[in-house]
Amino acid sequence: DCTTDLTATPGVRLRTLTAGARAHVGRWRLEILWPPLDASIPEGNERSLVVRAEANGGSALLTGDIGERAEIGLFVEQEKAIDVDVLKVAHHGSRGSSLGLFLDAVRPRFAVVSAGLGNPYGHPAPEALARLRERSIGLLRTDRHGAVHLRFRPRGQIAIELPGEK
Repeated sequence: DCTTDLTATPGVRLRTLTAGARAHVGRWRLEILWPPLDASIPEGNERSLVVRAEANGGSALLTGDIGERAEIGLFVEQEKAIDVDVLKVAHHGSRGSSLGLFLDAVRPRFAVVSAGLGNPYGHPAPEALARLRERSIGLLRTDRHGAVHLRFRPRGQIAIELPGEK
């Protein structure tokens, strides 16, 4: 498995991250919001790492592959922290991602869906896209646009680059 290969690399340290961990990487301030230390959450997608990233007055929520249970948990435990400018939509925009309650708390200006063109799962799901559309959230999709580059400029401005589009 890929994790084992990485941990065998010289100089690599394995560190388990849970809610509350913080780090600075260059100009970025990172805070782990999920998973909680609570061991009752089973291994798998619901334990995906959720990171709030901030730079230049802008913020993004990187949600991994979380599903409904984790979205509800984030809403309950981290409601203020999940209000961001950009949401990386969970689980490639699957049917169970981006619940209305969650989106209403996050209130992103933009959402990015990372999904392969013609993927066999049908991601992003029409239901998830409809919930984003209902809230007038600007949508960027890797299956349509290719790579999506977001640059956080001073005072919260966000520059969007779609290098794959002509």
